[in-house]
Amino acid sequence: MKTRYNYDHYYKYDEITEVLSAWAEEAEGFFRMQSIGVTPKGRNIWMAELTDTSVGDFADKPGFALDGNVHAGEVTGSMACMYFIDVLLTNRDDPQIAELLKKYTVYCVPRIAVDGSEFYLTTPYTVRSSDRLFPFAEEQEGIQPEDLDGDGVIRRMRVKNPNGSFRISPEDPRRMIRRQPDETDGDFYDVFSEGILKGEPIEAMPAPERYQEDFNRNFPGWWGVGGRGGAYGLSAPETRAFASFLHEHRNICTCLNFHTHGGMYLYPPAFETRREASKEDMDRYKAIGKICTKETGYPFVNLRDEYIVSRPVGGSIDDFCHFVLGIVSFTCECWDIEARCGYPNEFPSKTEPDEERMIAMDAARLKWIDEENGGEGWKDWTVFEHPQLGTVEIGGIDNKHVIQNPPAKFLEQEIEKHTRFMLREMKLLPRLEVRSLKSKKLGGCYEVTAEVANAGWLPTNVTAEAVKIGSLKPVRAELCGAEVIGEAVIDIGQLAGYSHSGTLGSGRGGTTLNHAPQSRTLKYVVKAEAGTAVTLQVTSERAGCITKTLILGGEEEAA
Repeated sequence: MKTRYNYDHYYKYDEITEVLSAWAEEAEGFFRMQSIGVTPKGRNIWMAELTDTSVGDFADKPGFALDGNVHAGEVTGSMACMYFIDVLLTNRDDPQIAELLKKYTVYCVPRIAVDGSEFYLTTPYTVRSSDRLFPFAEEQEGIQPEDLDGDGVIRRMRVKNPNGSFRISPEDPRRMIRRQPDETDGDFYDVFSEGILKGEPIEAMPAPERYQEDFNRNFPGWWGVGGRGGAYGLSAPETRAFASFLHEHRNICTCLNFHTHGGMYLYPPAFETRREASKEDMDRYKAIGKICTKETGYPFVNLRDEYIVSRPVGGSIDDFCHFVLGIVSFTCECWDIEARCGYPNEFPSKTEPDEERMIAMDAARLKWIDEENGGEGWKDWTVFEHPQLGTVEIGGIDNKHVIQNPPAKFLEQEIEKHTRFMLREMKLLPRLEVRSLKSKKLGGCYEVTAEVANAGWLPTNVTAEAVKIGSLKPVRAELCGAEVIGEAVIDIGQLAGYSHSGTLGSGRGGTTLNHAPQSRTLKYVVKAEAGTAVTLQVTSERAGCITKTLILGGEEEAA
């Protein structure tokens, strides 16, 4: 895919701002950007909008939303967003992409945790979502992660201790493995984060929590269950801004959230099981998942039943979108280092770790670093005189750029495949059509007949959950331009998409069964002269707004 910009590094805030601003100037009529909120450190949370405005405004088309970096360190997600914007705008003359931009609107928030990501990219520290101390207001006692040797990376630190729980692997001196119960001879170690000790040294020195506020546990929808979800739901300015953006843009039908890592797509529910959710909705997620897996190679996995099987989790964007807003939402965990090493994830996830598998996976990662990444991302254990602990050794993997995110040379390879999937996913959105608009003389009046349809795969309500919670207005059709005898505005209700079409397999040619209506025929009686132009306007909160004009008594419809 042609792109204008390079994807060989991770963009900081200023570069994201610069790129989006350049597109706003160059791609006028297709692109605009606005701030949906300001972070505590005064940075804008940018939202980009893309559509071909020559055939309809942004809000008048079904919306496809994507976002990145609700978790600050998962910067591959923001790059997937920037790459998608680049592909759409650089290739907007391509017939397939041009058609997508005519029919749909893309909303993209590349980076939600703006302050946290900038902190992650400009310091050696890791952070969940925010660089604000959380859950404690002050740093706690224990090993505080610090870059002691000045190489820009916080790695691991091993300290000799006759009571230590680890020993050096006899197969590879770079690896530390757990000491066996009957091992009494040799050198044993404690292994900590590279860092400075706060408080008195003790044998069991905890790794204190300090940047653990989790924006993906801060959303309404079972907030407060199973995570560091902040002081209360939407307590973070960043999540409040993003939730307001989603709520205010009523035409958004789907929301794809980019995270790292794991090499999988995850779909809701995260709190309750699939059995408690709408089967109709779950079947649609599974159908989307087949497309996803075909394009990306990643499995499509349920959050509660297959991924986090040990406990429910509340406050996620996915559950907020699905159960509060009634739109389709799922998460992409970019970057599959374990799968690349020959150890793909197993589902349902095991509640207890497999020690032998973990040891083998550790060895496979080192082999991958040696053979595929030229040794970059690993530092051999090196003696260091610690100001508090005496002689220690510092070494290990660069977690930020091997485990959590891909090394830069693998970045474009990773994000390109997700763009292929999104280009297909956009075509699933509900889409209104006026398939016919005709008139016939009726005494001193005209009868106007219209067929209004949903040409999309998803229904105009998008999810069954939206109907259940009563969050949507019905699709409405209004005839304007002449005096209507009777109701000028007709409530159509919701129109099924072709995902509703019941089928009986594909064997022997298949059979189409009864299904909900995908179109409606409407009739109006108007008092007007021949040659009068009347316009039918059809409006759906999710599927947008379309109009079609007819000259009464004419042979042809006028668009």
